[in-house]
Amino acid sequence: MSISNEVKIGLLGIVALALSFWGYKFIMGKNLLVKSNVYKVLYATTEGMQTGTQVRIHGVEVGNVASIELLPDKEKKVLVTLELQRGISIPKTTKAIIVSTGFMGGKAINLMYDNPCEGDNCAKSGDFLEGDTYGLLTSMVGEDNVRAYMDVIEEGLKEVFDVINEELLKDETKSPLAATIKELQRTLANLTSATAQLDVLLKKSSGNIDGTLANLNSLSGELNAKKGEIAGIVDNANAITAQLKEADLKKTILEVQVAVADLQKTLKTADKALGGMSTTVESLNSGQGSIGKLLKDDKLYDDIKRLSSSADSLLSDFQNRPYRYMPLKSRRAVKKYDKQDGTF
Repeated sequence: MSISNEVKIGLLGIVALALSFWGYKFIMGKNLLVKSNVYKVLYATTEGMQTGTQVRIHGVEVGNVASIELLPDKEKKVLVTLELQRGISIPKTTKAIIVSTGFMGGKAINLMYDNPCEGDNCAKSGDFLEGDTYGLLTSMVGEDNVRAYMDVIEEGLKEVFDVINEELLKDETKSPLAATIKELQRTLANLTSATAQLDVLLKKSSGNIDGTLANLNSLSGELNAKKGEIAGIVDNANAITAQLKEADLKKTILEVQVAVADLQKTLKTADKALGGMSTTVESLNSGQGSIGKLLKDDKLYDDIKRLSSSADSLLSDFQNRPYRYMPLKSRRAVKKYDKQDGTF
């Protein structure tokens, strides 16, 4: 019985998918053809670690990280699942420590324990292991050697600072930094002296200060006891001030209103007077009326001037010779009196 081409193509596709899936898992560090044990670890953080990260024992790869999952709890723990090769037994007390593999940020998990396990002392697939994280220095030199390296660094830095201190604080040193340090030392010495003097002064004045503070406390207590009365006085003063302000304001507004009314009346009267004066001036300028004609007609002015002169002469003659104007019986008597006056 022959197999059709469609079936062959389908079988080939299934095999290709299976090989692709197996290849992907193999690249990620998991061999589907090899059975493995699964262990779980809780970490506070897994920064820089990803699925497929190596799991090692004494530097030998024995498995990889299968999954990384953030738990939905309050502490935000991270659950990491480890897959170890079947046949690798580890104790229940094994620590899964995240370490740095280089300065570029690579990560790995080292499984650390003191002694191999046997029987019931070995962790079973699915158990939880204790997790921890090492920094870069501890990852590089090991936890046991960190203290030794720190001691070496500390000793080296101490020698460097001793040399710098000796070079800077010598009397013959003239560098700007040395001068600055010496000036700072003198400033600190002066500050120490000033602080000591201030401390002595405060000790001498402590009695007066205590008395002043006691008086202030007493005064504060009395003011606190009388705060109700003080508040009442302040309220009364505020009320009186408000009333005075309101009364003065009303009185001032009333006076201003009266003054404005009087000013308006005065302005109206002045306006009328100015209007009449303007009309009179216009009439005079146009020659209307007696005064206007007098200002504009020269002949009338001359006639009035001659009339005024004649009136003055008549009045003077009347004052000097009143007999001329008395009703007499004859003209001869008048001439007689004129001769007596020396007129004729």
